[in-house]
Amino acid sequence: MRRMDENVSVSINRTGEPVGFLWRNSTYRVQTKPIRWFAHRDWWLEAATVRRGVGAGVLEVEMWRMVASKAEAPEQKTQFEILHTAPSADGSKAIWRLVKVYD
Repeated sequence: MRRMDENVSVSINRTGEPVGFLWRNSTYRVQTKPIRWFAHRDWWLEAATVRRGVGAGVLEVEMWRMVASKAEAPEQKTQFEILHTAPSADGSKAIWRLVKVYD
């Protein structure tokens, strides 16, 4: 397993599940149904920057685990974990970050 911290561009289906993503100039297609869960951010690093009174869920992030392969090499499957931060009311955009690659 390699820990990563890189932005990725993710394509989703109509239910919000990732179906593909662009990482390091390669297009990946999701090969299995993605698994979704929620995790806490590193609150000890970020709590000081959170605006008071915005709610308990502010330090939670959506996580997705999936098996995907490069479009040009579908037989080579790799497992990925991608963090998703939804857009907020203050106008910030959604963020998708690749956080783990299981080789």
